[in-house]
Amino acid sequence: MVGEDQPISLRVLGQGGRATCRDAESLGLIVTELVINSLKHAFKPGTKVGQIAVSYEVSGTDWKLSVVDNGVGKPDGVFAQPKSGLGTGIVKALAKQLDSQVVTLSGANGTAVTVTHATFAGSESKNQ
Repeated sequence: MVGEDQPISLRVLGQGGRATCRDAESLGLIVTELVINSLKHAFKPGTKVGQIAVSYEVSGTDWKLSVVDNGVGKPDGVFAQPKSGLGTGIVKALAKQLDSQVVTLSGANGTAVTVTHATFAGSESKNQ
């Protein structure tokens, strides 16, 4: 998916935590879908050095998963309205299964998708 003329790096930041097998599978599928989406849509060949960052934070039983790229994003800087494609449907279904919410923010500097569960979700809602 990444051509020789398209330098894209993947950075992973995370901390330890516990999850059931089912939750871990769902989280893995979400990350895979979001990273592939960035690779497919965020970077135009030969435009700039691309970076995708995946981060995972844990606080007790609560967690926050983020996938952020520095790709083309949406130039007007407004909240992205996710398309209703198969990938978006998969991410939304898995997030619902995990009792979490998905927030997408896109601007000229890239796109960030955050999936949050419980405490993190509550604190982000208050800040918006």
